[in-house]
Amino acid sequence: MESEIPKYVFFNDEEKKLAEKHFAASKRGFIKVGEKKWTMPYRYLEEGSAVYNSKPRPDDTWVVSFPRSGTTVTLELVWLVANNMNFEEAKTRSLHHRFPFFELDILTGDYDDFLTSQTGEKIERLNPEFSNKLPSPRFIKTHMPFELLPNLLDSECKIVYVARNPKDVVVSWYHFLQIIKGLEYQGSFEEFCEYFMKDLTNYCPYWTHLKDAWAERHRSNLLFIFYEEIITDLPSVIKKVAKFFEKSYSEEEVLKLVNHLHIDNFRKNPMVNRPSLNPKETVKPIGFIRKGKVKGWKEFFTDELEAKYDVWIKENMKDTDLTFPINCVEEK
Repeated sequence: MESEIPKYVFFNDEEKKLAEKHFAASKRGFIKVGEKKWTMPYRYLEEGSAVYNSKPRPDDTWVVSFPRSGTTVTLELVWLVANNMNFEEAKTRSLHHRFPFFELDILTGDYDDFLTSQTGEKIERLNPEFSNKLPSPRFIKTHMPFELLPNLLDSECKIVYVARNPKDVVVSWYHFLQIIKGLEYQGSFEEFCEYFMKDLTNYCPYWTHLKDAWAERHRSNLLFIFYEEIITDLPSVIKKVAKFFEKSYSEEEVLKLVNHLHIDNFRKNPMVNRPSLNPKETVKPIGFIRKGKVKGWKEFFTDELEAKYDVWIKENMKDTDLTFPINCVEEK
């Protein structure tokens, strides 16, 4: 018997006013779901049950992350390592079909519905129904926190969680949300940081998302990695992922994958640099794979904003032993 989705509340008046200002294109607004108050689009009320009640298969592989945390490069890395470095298939088959985004329709479905109503064209939807039809072994991407995927952790499937420091995440999330049709953030970067720190963007709270995964990192079926490690020492991460999947590769094979995942090659790869299956492009590829940098935030944060953000980071790291591979709070 399926469980009901967790209890939810609508944004309060102040939050709703901010959402209407910054995300006017999201006509139906947002809710907060579960004990930890995860921000979700209104559409979650219609489609969340299928996500919440999903039954992972023992031979599944799931990549879980907060958005803009290096997810796409992790998907390609994991898929190739787990599939015996099958570059031929990776070059001819879209990552969306090899590693579908489990709940994408919750995020973009309203806009896709609008397009269908205007053109009559049906758009292939990425949702649990799509993933349930896939043959095993499945590879699935999600940004959902573990609380909203209650059957995942205790399944026998393999889970790779990738995390990224909060300063680079907020910069990348800011740019990305400006160009997603149906969301289209309006406002300054400073305003976006304030909105993010109030846990009002989809999948927030950011810190709870990371801490919940960090607390589970000792599980034998979960591998916790950092995007910063992928950028600074990719060969070591490839070997770590290979060990997790009980695979062994030569140095030549590892270097071939390093070259394949290099940001310049990655941006040019049409099999990975496409944000959706929507032929009308919910978001243009040029905005999907950005710079792939560590500490790119330095180009965007003013001293005043960085000081405020640092206070927020320090406050949220008081109760955890989670540490990032880089120091994201730099003493002046």
